[in-house]
Amino acid sequence: MVRSFKIALALVLALCSCSRDPVPGEPEDPLLRPETPEEAAYQELPSDGTVLRWDYQSRNLYFNGGTVRSSLEANPRRLGANTTRRCLMMTETAEKYGRAVSDNVVKPFDFTANPPVFRLKVLSPRAGTKVMLTLESDHIYTSSVYVEAVTRNAGIWEDMTFDFGSLPSNRYCRICLTPGAGEVHEGDVWYFDEIRIPDDDLVPVSLFKRVENNPVMAPDPSRPWMNSHIANAAILSPENSRDGNWWMYPRGSGPVGDREHIGVFTQDADSFNPLGPWKHYDGNPVIEIGASDSFDGWRVLDGAPVVGPDGITYVYYKGRRSGGASSIGLAWSGDGFHFTKLDKPWMANAGPTDALYHDGKYYVFRGGEVDILTDPLTREGCTTVKIMSPGGAPSNFDDKVFWGNMVFRLKGVDKWFMAYQGSAYQWDFPDRFHVAVSDDLLTWTKVQNEQPFFSRGSAGQWDQCGIWFPEVIEYKDVLYMYYEGWGREGYIADRDAPYVDGHSSVGVATCPKKDFLRWCGLE
Repeated sequence: MVRSFKIALALVLALCSCSRDPVPGEPEDPLLRPETPEEAAYQELPSDGTVLRWDYQSRNLYFNGGTVRSSLEANPRRLGANTTRRCLMMTETAEKYGRAVSDNVVKPFDFTANPPVFRLKVLSPRAGTKVMLTLESDHIYTSSVYVEAVTRNAGIWEDMTFDFGSLPSNRYCRICLTPGAGEVHEGDVWYFDEIRIPDDDLVPVSLFKRVENNPVMAPDPSRPWMNSHIANAAILSPENSRDGNWWMYPRGSGPVGDREHIGVFTQDADSFNPLGPWKHYDGNPVIEIGASDSFDGWRVLDGAPVVGPDGITYVYYKGRRSGGASSIGLAWSGDGFHFTKLDKPWMANAGPTDALYHDGKYYVFRGGEVDILTDPLTREGCTTVKIMSPGGAPSNFDDKVFWGNMVFRLKGVDKWFMAYQGSAYQWDFPDRFHVAVSDDLLTWTKVQNEQPFFSRGSAGQWDQCGIWFPEVIEYKDVLYMYYEGWGREGYIADRDAPYVDGHSSVGVATCPKKDFLRWCGLE
C-alpha cells in the first residue's frame, strides 16, 4: 500500500529560474523545446512506496546541508515525466563531488517489506553524466552507502533508479544528492523531483491481523472520563481474576494534557466474547487523580492489575503531577471496583508496564527491569532484576526504546511470552510490537523472526500513527491482542510526528495459536 506525504524544503538560497525568452542569434534554450517523443511516450513507474514531492508543505525532508545548496523553484518543463508545479533546483560547484544533504527523516528507512530501491526524477543539463544518491546514518551510526546512475538525456525529465541491493532497516535516515558526480561543470543547473522511497507499511506482512470492527473501544462523548481518549487495556483473565470472570482496567481522558484516570469494564466468563462488548462500570473512573500537589495530581495511567492469593486486586499505575516526573502508585480493592490508594509513591521516577503473581511472588515489570516481592504493598525486601534492553530485534526496530512489555502464558506451553513496543526513532511514539520468550521470567530472548509481529496501521487508518501496550489473551486456540492506537481515519500530514493529529482508541488483532508458536520457533 502506498503512503503519500506532503513535502517541503527549507529555502536556504534563493536562485532565479533559468527559463527566459530566447534571444535572436543565441541557441534555443532546451527547456523551451516542444515535447519530445520520449516525453510523449513516458509512462509513470510504480512508486513502490512513499513519494516525496515539493508541491506542498510537510515536515519530512529538508535539504539544509552539503556544499551544493538547493532551493525550491518552479518546474521549468512541466512535460513528460514530471508535471508538478515545483521542484528542487541545485547548481553545481567547483567540487567534483559537491552534494546536497537532507536533514534526518523522522522515521529511518525500513526495508522489511520492500528492498532498498530508490527512484527520483531528474532534469539534467547533460546526457551521460553520473548522479550519486547516498544514504547516511545519524549520529548513533557512522555508516553511509551510495549508488550511481547515469543520465540518458539533457533538458528533459527522466526517471532514475538507485538499487542498493541489500541494506539493514532502520539504520539510514539521510539522503544526499550529488549531481554530476566526478565532473566539474560549475554553474550548471539541475532539477530533482519525486524522490520515491521503499514503502514501510508492514500491515500486509505482519503476523497478527486486525479484526474488521476496529476500534473495539473508542472515546465516548457521553462519558466525561473517556470522552477524548481510551487506551492501555490491561486485562485479567478468569484464571487470574478475583472471581473467575474477565476484568479490564483501561485509562481514559479528555483532550491531550487533560486529567487521566483508570476505569473498569467486565465480562462474564460464561458469555465472554473477546471482541466485546465489555460492560462499563457506572462508577467509573475507579482510580482517579490525587490532590493537585500530590505525585499523581495530574495523570493516573498505565494500570498493571494483579490478584494474589488474598483475593485483593492490586493495580500498579503511573502517576504524574503537572510538570513533574512519573512515579509508580498503587491502589487496591476487595471487589475490583472500590479502590484505596497508597498515599505516597510506591516507587519514584518510574512507571509500570505489567504485573503478575507466580509461585508465591509478585512480579512488577518496568520495561527493562522487573521487581520481585512477596508483599505487594511495599518494596521492602524487593529484588530487582535487569531483564531486557533496547536493540537486537529484527530490522533494528527497537534500537531506540523498549517498553510497554506485557507478559502472558498459553495453555499447554511451558514458556512465558512478553509482547512489547519498540521504536528506532521515537521515545514515546512506537510503531511496532515484538515478542521475547522466557523459561523463568528473568532470562528473556527476543524472537529472531524477520516477519513483523505487529505494526501500526496503514496510512489513512484509525491507528496509523503510534501503538502501545500489547495485551495478549488466549481464547479457543486463537490469540487476541488488545492495544492502544493513536490516529484517526483519513489523511494526516505527518503521521510520524508525535501526538499532532488524532486520539487514542483500543483495537484488537488476532492470530491462530499454532501460527504464533510456529513464528516463535516452538512448533
